[in-house]
Amino acid sequence: MKLIISFIFILITKSISAQLFIKYNELLPLKLQYTNKQLKKETDKHNAVYTNLIYKMDASWDTIPVYINARGNFRRKTCYFPPLKMTIKKSSSKNTLFEGHKKLKLVLPCLLQNRGNDDVLKEYLAYKIYELVSDIHFKTRLATIEYEDTRGEKDEIHPLAAFIPIELKNTSLYNGEEALASRKPKTYHLKAILIEDDKVVAKRKDAQVLKRFVHPLNQSEHVSMTNAFFQFMIGNTDFSTAYQHNQKLVYKDGQIIPIPYDFDMSGLVNASYAVVSNIQNTPLNITNVQQRLYRGFKRDITLFNKTRKHFLEKRQAIYSIIDQHKNYFEDVKNYEHAKNYIKDFYTILDNDAQFKDLMVNNAREK
Repeated sequence: MKLIISFIFILITKSISAQLFIKYNELLPLKLQYTNKQLKKETDKHNAVYTNLIYKMDASWDTIPVYINARGNFRRKTCYFPPLKMTIKKSSSKNTLFEGHKKLKLVLPCLLQNRGNDDVLKEYLAYKIYELVSDIHFKTRLATIEYEDTRGEKDEIHPLAAFIPIELKNTSLYNGEEALASRKPKTYHLKAILIEDDKVVAKRKDAQVLKRFVHPLNQSEHVSMTNAFFQFMIGNTDFSTAYQHNQKLVYKDGQIIPIPYDFDMSGLVNASYAVVSNIQNTPLNITNVQQRLYRGFKRDITLFNKTRKHFLEKRQAIYSIIDQHKNYFEDVKNYEHAKNYIKDFYTILDNDAQFKDLMVNNAREK
């Protein structure tokens, strides 16, 4: 009897920890409040910003305390809204939507642009496409965030301060604080991506997270090539499986498996700030992120053809996942760009000569 109860408890626990990502096609409404300027300064995990994450489940709102840090070197320096890393105490998440998730990544639009939310949506589609082609992947959830930038208090010189007579400023009647105007909070409505932690992926797949250098040719042939095809599909060169740049490695059943993330530099997203990556100071012979360049390593032609067949079989499912999110785009042109960009990849796969020239013959040797 005790064994049955224990088994039921394990099933319930797993169900609770998984429910955050079950309804992947439903936007999760969130609310956050913090000072963006402070967050970009306090990047060390020991100086995390404490706030409340307010989330809507069914028809009611609930609150959970979280610690947030800015993450990502490039986005933190370049973006108005840096991507976040959220840390949640186990005691706080118990019996909530976030149970089982100690750490989560949160991707926000980079810049204050009309297309920012659609860029997030296109990056989210990249995650969903990879789910279709690989069994081991990061689970994600699309969310909307009502973000209030509290902007601090009395950190802006009031425009009338210049007219205060110098003799008044030097008296005890004036202590200087009146010249500082409180900046009113500002609210933004953003789309965002919630991404599970690599340790959660590993636990779900009975695997172990690896932190060391592993050459791609020593990684799982099938998954490594699937990853390379996927990166070529979305037009991404901003990754390195060896140095774990925008990649995580897990060890399972004697195989080392790469898991990709962060696709904002891809041609699929085509962000306004995106540039061709220069990882390990290796120049690439493309000039913009819309151009595709195969970055996988040379493998047996049989494996190339097997992976090609795998992606061709997933074509309609991939088109379908893009179509399912059409209504979430704020500009239909961005939806059309996303689908046409993926269709261009399949034009290459359908053509023997292009497939051989652009992928097989272009594979890396070192």
